[in-house]
Amino acid sequence: MPKSFPQNYFGFNKQQRNGLFVLIGLCFILFVLRLCLPYFIKADPIVIANLPLIEKKLDSSFQKKDFRNRDVEPKSTLFVFDPNQVSLEQLMQLGLSKRTAETFIKYRTKGFTFKNKEDLCKVYGISETNYSRLEPYIFIPQETKQKESAVVNKNKTKEVISNSKLRKVVELNTADSLTLLTLDGIGPTYAKRILKYRKLLGGFYDLEQLKEVYGFSEELYQTVKPQINVDPNLIRKIHLNKDDFKSINKHPYLTYELTKLICNSRQKSALGPQDLKKLMNDEALYTKLIPYCVFD
Repeated sequence: MPKSFPQNYFGFNKQQRNGLFVLIGLCFILFVLRLCLPYFIKADPIVIANLPLIEKKLDSSFQKKDFRNRDVEPKSTLFVFDPNQVSLEQLMQLGLSKRTAETFIKYRTKGFTFKNKEDLCKVYGISETNYSRLEPYIFIPQETKQKESAVVNKNKTKEVISNSKLRKVVELNTADSLTLLTLDGIGPTYAKRILKYRKLLGGFYDLEQLKEVYGFSEELYQTVKPQINVDPNLIRKIHLNKDDFKSINKHPYLTYELTKLICNSRQKSALGPQDLKKLMNDEALYTKLIPYCVFD
């Protein structure tokens, strides 16, 4: 007679074994259903007509997000506007929040004029995204730009006139370095060069001589010219028939050879203006030097 399985086979009694078999059977059935289910379910076709609804929903959510950031209102109507004339209500219609629109109006009330489209970015609260949205609709009349330019030019003219009235004309032969520094375009370097060259010359007799200063350009000369004058009576002169070789040769218009020629010639007879002209044989140089010369 065959032996029967003990009730505690594999450590389970009969009731526990039956429960285990039922659980395994259920798992097997669920597994089979999982494999077969895709063959009985079909996906709904995509309808293209529904895509605008999805796009509209995305746009709406984007606006609400911007509204929470107080950048734009959820509902806006874009239209052409002049930032120098637009009202608070119109700014809100354009999509600006009330807070940003009020800041815009205050900014303009303080006297600021919008000359270019980019000036809108200076208003606190208008982000780059919002500016990009409004930029195609911004219109600034040419008349506004011309008026602004005219006001600026008028103010500059008044300033120049006012400065010219207050500023004293500087006399070059008596001015010190501090006085020269008050001239437009003259800094410490040029002031030092002017004083050094004035000492070598013995003073200026003509404004054009400033161009002989090292580095003094025509542009700088034209800037300084209205602010200066010279008194020719203040120049220091050289006596060609009495001064020694060294004193004569110091003058920047006279070379060593020419000074030697003058000293040799005066030993024979006293020099006059015509004698000097013949010795120099240079009309332009003679014209520059003669104001500094004394012969008797």
